[in-house]
Amino acid sequence: MATLASIPVEEYLRTTYEPDMEYVAGQLVERHVGERFHSRLQSLIIGLLLSRERERRFHVFTEQRIRVSDEPGYRIPDISVKALPYDVAPILTKPDLAIEILSPDDEPGEMLERIGDYLAAGIPYMWVADPYKRRVEVVDQAGIRRAADLKVSTPLVGEVDFVALFDELYEPAE
Repeated sequence: MATLASIPVEEYLRTTYEPDMEYVAGQLVERHVGERFHSRLQSLIIGLLLSRERERRFHVFTEQRIRVSDEPGYRIPDISVKALPYDVAPILTKPDLAIEILSPDDEPGEMLERIGDYLAAGIPYMWVADPYKRRVEVVDQAGIRRAADLKVSTPLVGEVDFVALFDELYEPAE
C-alpha cells in the first residue's frame, strides 16, 4: 500500500477521493481496491447482514471511514457493523465489527498494522476473509485465530457461515 502525501486532517476530511483513501499518521494511504472475488464476497456478506439488521438491531456499512486514533487516524474497513442506537455522524466511531476482505495485493504486514489500529480503537471483533484461499481469521482482544470450520459469529450479528458464502462466490454465472 503506497503512502502518497502528508496533508492536514481537515483537508482529508473535506476531500473526496476516488477510490477513498485512509489517513494514518498524517499521511494519505492508498487502499487496495477489490476485484471480482473481493467485490462479490463483500456483496454477499453485506446482503446477509442487511437481512438481519432489523431483527438484531444494527446497521451495516460498506467502506465507511472510521476513526481509529487521536493522532488522528482514519481507516476504511470493507464492512463495518454498528449496534443501534448510535450517534449519527459523518465518521463512524468504534464499530462493533470490522470486516476486511483480502485482495491479491494485500501484504500481511499492512493487514497486521490495520488490525492493530482496529484493536487500539476498541473495536471488539474483526474478521479477515480471504476469498482466494477460502480462509477466515477472527481477531479480538484475545488474539488472531483461524476459523477452522469457516463459521464465525459475534453476539450482535450471530453466526456467518463462510463455507456457504465461498461456495456461492465460486458458482459460475448462469
